[in-house]
Amino acid sequence: MNPLLLPLVAAQAAYVHRTIGKEPRPEGPTNGFVPGPAAGATENRPETMRLLVIGDSSASGRGAPTHDLAFAGSMARAIAARTARPVQWRAMGKYGATSEKIRHGILTEVRGEWDLAVLLVGVNDILARRSTTAWATDLTAIVEALQQHAAHTVVPGIPEFDAFPSLPRTLRRYLAERGAALDTAARLVCAGRTSVQWVSSAELGPAEPSFFAADGFHASPAGYERWARAITDHLDL
Repeated sequence: MNPLLLPLVAAQAAYVHRTIGKEPRPEGPTNGFVPGPAAGATENRPETMRLLVIGDSSASGRGAPTHDLAFAGSMARAIAARTARPVQWRAMGKYGATSEKIRHGILTEVRGEWDLAVLLVGVNDILARRSTTAWATDLTAIVEALQQHAAHTVVPGIPEFDAFPSLPRTLRRYLAERGAALDTAARLVCAGRTSVQWVSSAELGPAEPSFFAADGFHASPAGYERWARAITDHLDL
């Protein structure tokens, strides 16, 4: 981007920061269970899949009234529908969290073993103007730690900012450029790790207005459902 436009970008970013993120926190438990189809005798029922969703405000469910209608619950239902397995899920997210804050905060609270961990992160790193090097360093540490807890880890690509209705055009362009740079680094971090998969946000396709919550920034329940389904469709389950 032309450096002369950076002051405008900074002003637009400050305005957006003051006006977005007003969606209330979702109510209800941060964990749940999606039953699989009835399978007769207990010994013939499929094994329950354990799903952990960890990350920023998307993991914390901003934009949805409950966690069940946010990303974690939506992902659990998508997995259950595809695999015919029951899914036990948990959401661990924090509004405004960068990869650094997740690494040194939320990640330290992860316990137990999981079949699948989904890491939602990157947007706040861009908004905080963190360097690609810092992003890659923290992301590597997070992924390596999750590999100790989860059989499979998924890192979805950063959402395409061009579709965000709450963002001014110049700011969208700047954030999209930064997002592409961080996505490139994320692909390199995930490459070569047999239990880690990066999934491009381009798999979502064009985002319709119904994808977004009222603030035009976070996903709505319909958006979370579509996002989770798109990721699930590209997993090796």
